[in-house]
Amino acid sequence: MTTTNNNIFNNLNLIDTVKPCVANQWLDIREQITDFELSQQYVDICQQHSLENKWILMINPQNDSLDQLNNSDDIDTSKVLRVNTNKVKINIKNVETALSKGNCAAVVLCNACLNESELIELITYAQQGKTQCIVLNNNKTIH
Repeated sequence: MTTTNNNIFNNLNLIDTVKPCVANQWLDIREQITDFELSQQYVDICQQHSLENKWILMINPQNDSLDQLNNSDDIDTSKVLRVNTNKVKINIKNVETALSKGNCAAVVLCNACLNESELIELITYAQQGKTQCIVLNNNKTIH
């Protein structure tokens, strides 16, 4: 497992400013530059997972970027859950629980400061629940 984890984090170090970095099928880390790109990511994620008929959990999404979902006719926003942590650090155990239960097609973490061990745990729980974990950052760094 150590080799796999090293490969994942070697890939994380290669993140380009716009291109999504897919560490594996369960963890997808994407960097954003503009609010428009972030809005488009929200729309793309919802469209990608709409056929699964499961929830899409968005943790700390940006209001302006999220508004575009309401303007899209082909997205069922009733399946999108939004959680704000009020500017405190995200409780990783709660995210792990959401991932492992399998009730969500995707869990989207916005601007989460996660370390390597937390990312490894997210992969494990996402795989267990067959739930994609997507980390969207517009701050250029992963901790």
